[in-house]
Amino acid sequence: MTKEQFLNGTKFYIKGKKYKGDSTYNFNGAGSISRQSRSSVDERVVLDDYECNIFKMGRVGFEGFTYVMGKKVVVKVRFSDLVEFVEEA
Repeated sequence: MTKEQFLNGTKFYIKGKKYKGDSTYNFNGAGSISRQSRSSVDERVVLDDYECNIFKMGRVGFEGFTYVMGKKVVVKVRFSDLVEFVEEA
């Protein structure tokens, strides 16, 4: 996946889970990612839940953070590791 696809809100997989980026990024790259839980019957979105904030957007990836049990967890993700999720019609 490319940075442009990510910024345009293309849905993607990371480690078998489906996500989407928030398309309201500012010039510093701040935004968020949400995890999509989908129905096993028809792939419709059942739950769209916050996953992490993005605080740094680079040329080849981004850095995000969230809090787990009061501890800040930072992740670094490369755009090349994202696999586009294509919804069937």
